[in-house]
Amino acid sequence: MAGNNSFMTSLLALLDNDKFMKDVTSKPCWGKEQVNVKYYLNLVEKILNQAMAIVDDVAKNTQPKGDQCQSKSSTSLSLETSFPLSSTINELCYQITCKPRSNDVHQTMASLFNALSSFSWDAKAVLTLLALSVYYAEQCRLAQIEESDDLLSLTAMLRGSRAIGKSSNAERIKAFVALNNLIKVTLEFTKCAVEFVNYTKELGEFSASIDISARFYYIIVIVLGCSVQFSGLISMSNEFLGKDLWTFSDRVTTKYEYFKKEVENLREKHAEQISYEKIKQLSKYCTDIVELMAALFCTKNDFLTIYQCSKRTAVKVEKFKDKIVMLLISDLNLSDEDREILSGIYSESTFQSSNYKIMWVPIVEEHNEAMQKKFLDKRSEMRWYTSNSMVSKPAAKFIRKKWQFRQQTKVVVLNQQGKVVNMDAMAMIRLWGREAFPLTESKGQELWSRKGINWFKLVVNNMVFPDVEQSFEREELIFLYGSAEDSQTVQKIEKYLSEIKGYLGPYKALNISTKREKFLTRLESCLSSKMQASSDVYDCLMRELLELYTSYKQCGGFAVIAKGSSVVVSTGLMDFETVLSQHQKWVTQAQAFEAAFKKYYNEDVKKPHCHRFYIPNVVGNIPECIKCAKCSRYMKTAVAFECCHGDQPEPPVAASKWA
Repeated sequence: MAGNNSFMTSLLALLDNDKFMKDVTSKPCWGKEQVNVKYYLNLVEKILNQAMAIVDDVAKNTQPKGDQCQSKSSTSLSLETSFPLSSTINELCYQITCKPRSNDVHQTMASLFNALSSFSWDAKAVLTLLALSVYYAEQCRLAQIEESDDLLSLTAMLRGSRAIGKSSNAERIKAFVALNNLIKVTLEFTKCAVEFVNYTKELGEFSASIDISARFYYIIVIVLGCSVQFSGLISMSNEFLGKDLWTFSDRVTTKYEYFKKEVENLREKHAEQISYEKIKQLSKYCTDIVELMAALFCTKNDFLTIYQCSKRTAVKVEKFKDKIVMLLISDLNLSDEDREILSGIYSESTFQSSNYKIMWVPIVEEHNEAMQKKFLDKRSEMRWYTSNSMVSKPAAKFIRKKWQFRQQTKVVVLNQQGKVVNMDAMAMIRLWGREAFPLTESKGQELWSRKGINWFKLVVNNMVFPDVEQSFEREELIFLYGSAEDSQTVQKIEKYLSEIKGYLGPYKALNISTKREKFLTRLESCLSSKMQASSDVYDCLMRELLELYTSYKQCGGFAVIAKGSSVVVSTGLMDFETVLSQHQKWVTQAQAFEAAFKKYYNEDVKKPHCHRFYIPNVVGNIPECIKCAKCSRYMKTAVAFECCHGDQPEPPVAASKWA
């Protein structure tokens, strides 16, 4: 065996032979002898630590005297007078030292697994490693004694083996050290796998993602490889001087590191799940806002503190005692517009003297240095409170699941007892500012119930289009239009408006192309706030909002004609362009432009047979089923996924549509 390298080459290939591995691991373990795996693994570690120390001392040229080792061994290891698995260990020693001489890897593995057939997978691996440790320790100990024992030196030479310490070959010593390190890795691999088995009950369903029997199979293959390498190194022959040892070691280390990372990730996920369940349970029965804030935003290293941005220092979370907390939840791309709106409210003296506190809650997918820097930069722009670091994964999971955070900025309002009084007040704040307080859902209902409420004035204001509110006051004609993709139709519309401007009088043409994000944010805020106040999709105002949004998202674009702030026509971009292109047929001096347009549009434009509308995912309180407003039948429901390809900072968003 020592002079033949083909066995080692085949063994290397076996590490990647998934079919053979699955064939072996799929066979049932008959009888399953009961083995105290933890005890035997501890025994393996004690034996190997002392045996490996001998090789380490040889490499450092500081080999201890034999009587010192003997004394250390006798006190370190103590066994029962009877050892029930001694025959099994002897058989396994034979399997891993003598069987490989056949040069048939599959035959050797089959014979080895047959000897282990009555044991569980963790016991198979530990007992095989124990057999290696016995073989390794005996040879290392004998080699050490041979240094001062002529008789043992002579018998070793007759066996064709050499003492480890007597070798003057630097390459051989280097190979011994490499093998020693490989055995250390194998021991750690085995300890990690056994620990994982003991941990599976706690991990529950998480453990199912790792095929642990495959890991124990790999360990047994590795142990056999270590035995083959060691037998070759102690041979008098120089033909097999650690061939494939470093390649084998690299492969073993890679497999161990990958497995260790898998286990670490599982433990992390398990710990996160436990933390998440604790937060979820606390949120149900919480009676104090401080208690919930500490659970969500204070890590064990924070000492129950949060960060006050204006003072650039950590403060006790008790600052929130008996306060109403506005949780500003966003990713790290919080828009300047939203920050400025809240900064304006925060700066008001009435807010400072009120019972409200604002806390920024940054949610990110990945925690890394780049994200941490971005978090710190964004934090420096704020004046209110935030967490000392990015929100933990368990807290982020709770916020996503229970408070429905989907990357779009929202404000969750908590009362003094830590209970949610508004799942998303950001829409109200964008639309009404300080007027939206006290930010309760009932306040939202009150705002939407006001006499003369006008969605057009809420969506189209000076924040989006400067000076447009003056056009409202002057009752000017307003054309609002836009498309995410159809720029040609937009250009045609602007051309036709230029051709008929003599009939229009004072008017304002508003193309949303350069204001798209601001416009859509306000439109979606209108939809969200209105749906929160009432999920009645038959409401006239709600229908107008949904039709506008659907035209933009599903019909290639939208167009609105308004007289001042009163909407006259709201339609799809293509229909709007069609009517304008035929302006010679209906434009007259005798009738107001908007009235003539509406008459021609109603009479000559063919309306779609199917009625459908599109609801963005930012909207809460979406009804499960909806009847068509035109025929009273239940509408079909579909789910769409959309990506704006960088037009907006948000990741892909799911949306619902009814038809």
